[in-house]
Amino acid sequence: MKHLKVLGVSAGQGALLFPFKENLVANIEPRAVFHTKNEEQWKLNFGDIPFLRNELPENIKADVIISSPDCGASSIMRLSKVKQLGKPEDNKSLNLVIQAINKYRPKVFLLENLPRLVTLLPKEFFEIQVPGYKLIYHQRSVVDFGNSQVSRKRLIIIGIKIKSKSYLNRFDNIFRVDTPVSSRKLLECSYFKENNDNYMPPLNKILAMYDYRALPEKKNLTVKQIKKLWRTDFKDEKKWPIKTAKMSTLPGVYRLENDNPPLPLSPADRQFRPDGYPLGIKDFKNIMGFPDEYKIYMDKDNYLYWLNKARYTIAKGSVYQVGKWFKKCILS
Repeated sequence: MKHLKVLGVSAGQGALLFPFKENLVANIEPRAVFHTKNEEQWKLNFGDIPFLRNELPENIKADVIISSPDCGASSIMRLSKVKQLGKPEDNKSLNLVIQAINKYRPKVFLLENLPRLVTLLPKEFFEIQVPGYKLIYHQRSVVDFGNSQVSRKRLIIIGIKIKSKSYLNRFDNIFRVDTPVSSRKLLECSYFKENNDNYMPPLNKILAMYDYRALPEKKNLTVKQIKKLWRTDFKDEKKWPIKTAKMSTLPGVYRLENDNPPLPLSPADRQFRPDGYPLGIKDFKNIMGFPDEYKIYMDKDNYLYWLNKARYTIAKGSVYQVGKWFKKCILS
């Protein structure tokens, strides 16, 4: 294992790469949302390992490629906004993954995405684009990998170089099906405490909420007001009611239930803890399965950094446990 060279391509901020940190040679990430001017987030977990934007280096070797390209073309969010799904074959991050596989010809690659991806592409798309690989397709809930987001379904494509006979039978049926952990248990260790490892939006911050006619503010409420409403007017509600002529609830705004597993995290949603507080960094990390060793950079004086960068680092893409499963398969 120590001689294995692992390359990330369109792998975000490294949820899948972190188990391979000692073997990682670089991550090539074309999406601007994962980058900052000084790359503070990447350096916090991966130090001086190169974090590139578009170029495929000439002077590296890759035994394994790990990727999680854009799933926006096949997402429900896109469908709700533009009324049609996109064309994955036109996606820059997916095309970069295909280019990298053909350039470096790794022994094994992993491509993680939404299950709908395979319905939007021609049946033989990957067989044609990356010839010479045995392809294994897994469409499963992340619970099968040890996470607790029951309804978070993902597509895992494993490509094994046909000449790499030692890997051919390692990725078929190695799954650890755990009982999902309840929100109560996942969040009990991350209760609202400000410290170096946690961040939660200050109670005086304004969140854009849809019309609630019992309040004069109509739309913009402080976190403190929202917390109070969850515990009073909306104490029996799981989704935020908006009571307008067009909709009865606000899409993407919900409160987790203590005794049920968490709903899938999305960086664009407004998720709240059972106690009414918005989810903070440690809550996001616990739900997505990150270990304590994985650090999240946070500019605590800049609330917009949390909204526009830090949440995306944690919630956009794969869960950490898929990377752990992949490493276990390689070592088996």
